[in-house]
Amino acid sequence: MSDPLHTAVVTGAGRGFGRAISAALVAARSGVRLAFIAALQFLPARQRAVLTMRDVLAFRTAEVAEMLETTPAAVDSALRRARTRLAEAGPVEDDLAEPDEQARRALLDGYVDAFTRAEADALVHLLRADVEMEMPPIPTWFSGRRAVAGFLARRVLRAGLWRLSPTRANGQPAFVVHQHTGEGRPTAYGVQVLTLTGSRIARITAFNDPLLVPAFEPTRKVRTSS
Repeated sequence: MSDPLHTAVVTGAGRGFGRAISAALVAARSGVRLAFIAALQFLPARQRAVLTMRDVLAFRTAEVAEMLETTPAAVDSALRRARTRLAEAGPVEDDLAEPDEQARRALLDGYVDAFTRAEADALVHLLRADVEMEMPPIPTWFSGRRAVAGFLARRVLRAGLWRLSPTRANGQPAFVVHQHTGEGRPTAYGVQVLTLTGSRIARITAFNDPLLVPAFEPTRKVRTSS
């Protein structure tokens, strides 16, 4: 859930990779073009991670190899393939447009309302058909509206369980997530970053690491379920 947040996920990556990206998201606040972010969706997870860590976060090849538990030669090979694939993909500009401010706010408010009230049907209408969800460094990701909404409905959504507070993560809309545990104040849970394309949510990146929460300050109060 934000270039380092949004793109840095790889199937089979070790926990050291996730910790490195967690640190990078705090430090790497420079913006990345929306077109570049959207184009990354054309890449396999390993190539996406390598490209982000080398070209966006500026890690050295040896550092990337160590974090991904592979060889420098494999990193260089993945980087070449990723750059070639991006050049061939050529996303259409109209498909990459962000919604205007009013539509954007309505979309984000709708997401908070549906998520905190555990209304999976309402959430479905906010997602693109090709939406993806990732949870770095967990080597599991979901693709498609049915898969993402189904996972959330079965494993995540519970009325009154979550509190989402809006923030920004490297230029993208994000939410600081707290969990109601019934033991007084809600406890820090992590950060979600959303990629918006057109009038829908194209990607949900959930960093379920409470250590990230102090790095983000909510930008305004939002409605949450009681």
